[in-house]
Amino acid sequence: MKNIILSVLFVLFVTGIAESQVKTRIFLANPTIEAGLWSIDVRCTVPAGQTWRVGSCNIRINWATTPNAASVSIHPDATVSGANPLLNNNGNYGIMTTTSILGGATISLNVVRLGAFQTFAPGTYSIGRIRFNRLDTTNNACIRLTQRTTGTGPSVIYDSLTLLAYSTGWDTLATNPPGCIRLDYLTGIEGSISEMPTVFKLYTNYPNPFNPSTTIKYDIPRNAYVKISIYDVLGQLVTDLVKQDMTQGRYEILWNAQNFASGSYYYKMEAGDYTEIKKMILVK
Repeated sequence: MKNIILSVLFVLFVTGIAESQVKTRIFLANPTIEAGLWSIDVRCTVPAGQTWRVGSCNIRINWATTPNAASVSIHPDATVSGANPLLNNNGNYGIMTTTSILGGATISLNVVRLGAFQTFAPGTYSIGRIRFNRLDTTNNACIRLTQRTTGTGPSVIYDSLTLLAYSTGWDTLATNPPGCIRLDYLTGIEGSISEMPTVFKLYTNYPNPFNPSTTIKYDIPRNAYVKISIYDVLGQLVTDLVKQDMTQGRYEILWNAQNFASGSYYYKMEAGDYTEIKKMILVK
């Protein structure tokens, strides 16, 4: 009996170590049509009790369309659309890119660390978007995506200087909507290129009040340098969420206020001659 109890305790101990090593879980969300391209957000969730010191990463996603395999092709981005400004072209990190690898069977979202590590506290964060060319919009094709974790060229994700292993759970990949995403369904939601935004617009964040994360959506009608910043009630800058050149499209960004105090905050969007400010409330 004593040996059995010790064996059980050992299993629980080992399991606890494995679970404690889960630093971040990768998932996909918000499939949309952006500037004529099929686009989907790559996001991550840092579990409670953990932090992720973001090192260099190659997040690699396998894709396949059915029934027509020629419905889409990878659209490599020299600068990733919707790239998280904390991980992109800011001195500590190089320009985030996407590349086509393994003969076009896999798209890789690439984060390049150059200096100090950005630490993500528990919560959900947007990393950037992967995008595909829409070659056929007339059929009922759908696209399936899975994170590449085995074989030649698996995903590479670092916590600081430590390479995270597949077995620690960082590879979790879910889509919203789940499973096979209908391409014509997306076309029906977002419309054609002619129905893309024609004016700058900043939407009310959702949820509001929130704890600890909220999503801010905004429209860009033409190529522009866009800045979205958060301020406290004293008018002091809290953080810049967006600070980059952007193309026409509908966008959203997640603000995780895990490390901020309850209270009222203001978010401000500046793009060309457009400026708008809205209020949000953090309640913990």
